[in-house]
Amino acid sequence: MSSPQSPSPSLAWDATSLAGALKAAAARRSAHNVGPLHAVLLKLGLSASAILATSLAHLALRCGLPRYARDVFEEMPRPDVVSWTSLITGHAHQGLYHDSLALLRRMVKSGVMPNGYSLSGGLLACAGIGESALALGKEIHARVVKMRAHGPVDAVVENGVLDMYSRCGGIEYARRVFEVMLVRNIVSWNSMMAAYLGSGQAEEALRLFVSMGSCGVGVDGFSFSIIVDACGELALLKQGMQMHARIVAGGFEADVVVRNSLVNMYAKCGCVDSAELVFKAVPSRDAVLWTTTISAYGKFGRVQDAVSMFDRMAKLGIKQDGIAYLAVLSACSHGGLVREGWHYFSLMSDGHSSVRVQPEHYGCLADLLCRRGYLEEALEFIENMPFDSSVAAWSALLNSSRIYGNARMSQLAASHLLKLDPENHSNWVALSCVHASENDWHETWMIRDSMSRECVKKEPGCSWVELYDGVHVFLMADQSHPDLLGILQSIDSLMEDTSLMPL
Repeated sequence: MSSPQSPSPSLAWDATSLAGALKAAAARRSAHNVGPLHAVLLKLGLSASAILATSLAHLALRCGLPRYARDVFEEMPRPDVVSWTSLITGHAHQGLYHDSLALLRRMVKSGVMPNGYSLSGGLLACAGIGESALALGKEIHARVVKMRAHGPVDAVVENGVLDMYSRCGGIEYARRVFEVMLVRNIVSWNSMMAAYLGSGQAEEALRLFVSMGSCGVGVDGFSFSIIVDACGELALLKQGMQMHARIVAGGFEADVVVRNSLVNMYAKCGCVDSAELVFKAVPSRDAVLWTTTISAYGKFGRVQDAVSMFDRMAKLGIKQDGIAYLAVLSACSHGGLVREGWHYFSLMSDGHSSVRVQPEHYGCLADLLCRRGYLEEALEFIENMPFDSSVAAWSALLNSSRIYGNARMSQLAASHLLKLDPENHSNWVALSCVHASENDWHETWMIRDSMSRECVKKEPGCSWVELYDGVHVFLMADQSHPDLLGILQSIDSLMEDTSLMPL
């Protein structure tokens, strides 16, 4: 039999050889073989074969040809559960979530009973859509529960339910599903830890990791990546270093996903030198790892290193996506490099790059102009943006206007922010403070009266620091810390020492 890359018309094809060719072509994603193999199927008069037609549709989906796959499917006289399932899961894996769910609905209406893998494809589609698909995800979960009454359900389906709830914002539902699971494999534990981390509950992720060890479940690279990310979110350097030691002992230090998390964790904990050592430990051309390191350099003032590294990515042929450009623009903003910032922005906007300019990139360049005090230029840039709105850009203008004492610009920026994001209580407070700073008490009290009627309350500022005896949390105007007096005395002493330092 000839290679599936070039089906020979002279070959004596039969159902067996065609099935093998379809399978091999799907494994290689050989798009140019879809048409010729379809022609062989028709020539042999086997288009009514559900197995071969399903294999052809699967090949088309693997090659990114969903319309072709649906056309093949529609020609099947009696598609079975395998045919439906292949199409549902294939569309979900291609990111065509709504099409996947539409096919699942058609399957049910046609009288074909979905199996666990059909429902797994629907769950994946719901997870891809997010919160708006939570209700539909619950319906699919109900079918899984009914299925469980007739026998055990595959762990893939159970984990699909868990992942769906976590990605659709139903963290409490995810926790309940996890607690009642009869079999929890490594995927289940990782999914639940990732769900906690994604919902801002990094402490719960850490607790679950400890429970995971107590239950004798072995960890993998994804487990370590999730927990290192949790340490980074909480700025727990000591625990992060302990995880790093376990990663090295377990032989995961070359895992690029784990290394990305380590670089990010050390950067968030303020140890950019340690982040650099992790990056340099094993040579890699992974774009995400390079981008993470560029971001770490930028956040801690090593702007030239960030710029140099970004330029080196281009010379090495490492793909620079929108996030990489955002990282270098942010570095330029932190370092006040206006010329370099304009250069990288122009590379995107002038068509020299395949990256599409997003509102975040405009916001970053606006922030750069604002930080350098070019407020009028920044205002003109923001007003000429090709997007309807950019909260990040107006926020940057507001902050810099207040720093540079430009009341007119502050009021303008605060007013725009309030229109763009009225649910953000900080915008109300900012506008109130701007008018108060100008002694415009009538307008100030009008705004504060509106805040009172709308029950607007600003969340207090919060910061924390990790010391040897644990993590100390401080809230604005909070006087509950047991060592408050000593802390204030130390701050007064530091301020006195600073005032005596020669300029």
